[in-house]
Amino acid sequence: MTKIDGKVEELLAKHPSLTKLEAIKIVTEKNERKKKKRAEKTEKSNAKKLKHEAYLRERR
Repeated sequence: MTKIDGKVEELLAKHPSLTKLEAIKIVTEKNERKKKKRAEKTEKSNAKKLKHEAYLRERR
């Protein structure tokens, strides 16, 4: 069983009124939000790093 299948099964156990397709949609959307948040965090970190490197070059 894949990790997403496990998450879907957990969600269905907590909320038996959901259909399997609804549970898959919820898990998929959550994963997309997490990916987006990680990408934003990485982008922010890279921008900070570039700014700091530029500052260091300027000081020389």
